[in-house]
Amino acid sequence: MKIIITLLMMCFTIVQAQTPGDSGEFRFMTYNIRVGKGLDQVKSLARIADIINREMPDIVALQEVDSATTRSGMAGQAQELGRLTGMHAVFAPAITFDGGKYGVGILSREEPISIKRVPLPGSEEPRVLLIVEFRDFVAASTHFSLTEEDRIISAETLKAEARLFDKPMFVGGDFNALPGSEPIISIGREFQTLSDTTQYTFPADNPTRCIDYIFAKQKRDLKYRITQKRVVPEAVASDHRPVMVVLTNFGRQ
Repeated sequence: MKIIITLLMMCFTIVQAQTPGDSGEFRFMTYNIRVGKGLDQVKSLARIADIINREMPDIVALQEVDSATTRSGMAGQAQELGRLTGMHAVFAPAITFDGGKYGVGILSREEPISIKRVPLPGSEEPRVLLIVEFRDFVAASTHFSLTEEDRIISAETLKAEARLFDKPMFVGGDFNALPGSEPIISIGREFQTLSDTTQYTFPADNPTRCIDYIFAKQKRDLKYRITQKRVVPEAVASDHRPVMVVLTNFGRQ
């Protein structure tokens, strides 16, 4: 199996990055961007970047990201969003598609120190978990399968990967699972749900269900307090709405 370290560590930021622990606030977003294609059928990464910039996240977990596909004009979408937001960008492919790759990504203010791509099962198509390590914490992005059995296995894989780190892990993604379903219950046995599961995330123009989440697994002495959790009321730019969590008193105690 070809290992694609098209885990493209696209860290071309010019701005001086401030770590979350330095500021005492940590802002985490998860966003399924549908390769930048809005419900108005307009494809615009600039519009996605504007949404991200307004929310000023420290980390963005991205799903449905293209890299060098024909349909996206051969662009590296994670890299382009990194450029438009002034953030470091990492991409992890799930599948080969349309002349390029398709998968998930992470944008970050802080420069990553390690990157890991973990394959996940998908009956309809392979899935992936992207894990990016930083100085004081670990961030992950994922997009679970449409099949329940695959999602249950993926939840166990996520928990097993989190146990390998002696740092808190924050995970954002499109889990394709409702609150109270077995995969979400399974994750909840070892992770705290940070996002508000009573707010719906999909479809963006008239949300009827919550399938996008932010989770955290606490370790070591990094402490925080949840001061904001909400679904961003963006109804056009993608078929999912972005999910935001803001933590304060974020730092080593």
